[in-house]
Amino acid sequence: MLRKKVDMKSTMENLPGEVLSNIFIRLLAKQLSQMRCACKSWNALLSESSFIKSHLHHSIHHNDEILLFFSRVFSFNNSQFIANPFPFTAHPSRSPDLKLNLSNFFKLPVKPKSEYSHGNVIGSINGLICFNYGPFSLPTRDYAIYVWNPSLSAVLTLPPCPLPSGDSKTKTNFRFGYDPKTDDYKVVKLTSIVPQVAVYSMRKGSWDLITQRFPLNMRIIMRKPEVCVDGHNGRLHWLCYTKFKRKLERIVAFDLGAETFSVIPLPDSILQHNDQHRWNVFGVLAGKLCVMSRVRDGDCEVWVMDDYGVAESWVKRHVFSQSSGAIYPYGFTLHNEFLFQVDIDRFALYDPIAAKPKNFENPCPLNVVDKVVQYVDSLVWVVPAEREVSCYSISQFPI
Repeated sequence: MLRKKVDMKSTMENLPGEVLSNIFIRLLAKQLSQMRCACKSWNALLSESSFIKSHLHHSIHHNDEILLFFSRVFSFNNSQFIANPFPFTAHPSRSPDLKLNLSNFFKLPVKPKSEYSHGNVIGSINGLICFNYGPFSLPTRDYAIYVWNPSLSAVLTLPPCPLPSGDSKTKTNFRFGYDPKTDDYKVVKLTSIVPQVAVYSMRKGSWDLITQRFPLNMRIIMRKPEVCVDGHNGRLHWLCYTKFKRKLERIVAFDLGAETFSVIPLPDSILQHNDQHRWNVFGVLAGKLCVMSRVRDGDCEVWVMDDYGVAESWVKRHVFSQSSGAIYPYGFTLHNEFLFQVDIDRFALYDPIAAKPKNFENPCPLNVVDKVVQYVDSLVWVVPAEREVSCYSISQFPI
């Protein structure tokens, strides 16, 4: 039996790199991280940026999409959760009425070494989830920030940000995204009283204060419980209103590569009818910036910007109705379905091709759902490339 295993391993090692890649790309990230330790040639192949991107692309387009529903304030201290040891629930988008056993997918990290006990999700992209731990009663104070890859059970603790959060009157806003031009993941921190901006680069492993300021005539709308799909084509987005006309909404974009801001108007139709019935969320649909807008309690419109940054290119692509109950848009899935909440007791996905909704089993009490994260099996490491190690476990990334 031992001889057969040795022969099999030897045969695998002698396969051409193209054949090995075709085999490895179909395996889970957790399995591949263990195989990096098997031999130097496998470690080299599985560490290549091109393979990691190919594996991610295959995971997004071939694996079942899983949506993680995070509560508004969560903790990785399992003792706080008796009925449900996880701070979120998981549902496959193809069968949202099912609730998955999370233990089959990944292992939760231990509670971060923070003086605080409550976490909030900042954003998620390419299988990485960025979250912070901060004081629940004083949400404007400084936070400890982490980047977590659930597939690899690896967590990166960010160094302290040089931009302080300030006093109790200062509002702090974080965003997390990916810049494809530099293959870099970045966290952006804004403060409201003094409109300064700090950017953390995972590639460099450090924070920088930037000279570009947030547009002075814009004010960020209170954060809505939207799906984490930010980072469209290397840009982050905020839904804002002008300081002098609170109902006149705009989208402020931040280019992660150039580290500059720009302002994008919403469709004229939304601006002209911006009343109490409207509820707007933006996201990415089929690779393009889009906005889902509630027109009335049971009706929604979906607008797509065909030419990024060009206001005249907004096109109304979809209109759908919910037969009964108030509807609250949440965002879009990777498979181009629309996620929304109906009344106060259920979530649903709308498939524009089948033109019908799919109801979720209640993920958790709806009044405490804060973020819906698209879980993607991913090999993306949470350390800068120059600090990667050839083979690691969660114990080498203590939190």
